[in-house]
Amino acid sequence: MFSANPEKYAPKYGGYCAFAVSRDTTAPTDPQAWTIDNGTLYLNYNAGVMSRWRAEQAENIQMGDENWPGILAGLK
Repeated sequence: MFSANPEKYAPKYGGYCAFAVSRDTTAPTDPQAWTIDNGTLYLNYNAGVMSRWRAEQAENIQMGDENWPGILAGLK
């Protein structure tokens, strides 16, 4: 299944910390700090940040989705 559709299984925001992206920046991630929401994998910096991410997950996803295009443009 992965080979047929790898994008489906790739973490959101290029594998950067989803909470950081929701705050308009980037940070590395801990592969043990993750959440799956509506079939999408989100990684976080650490377990503490993951707790903050999950506390307001819907809002954080909305902010991350809004911020990601600008962050991605700055990475290129």
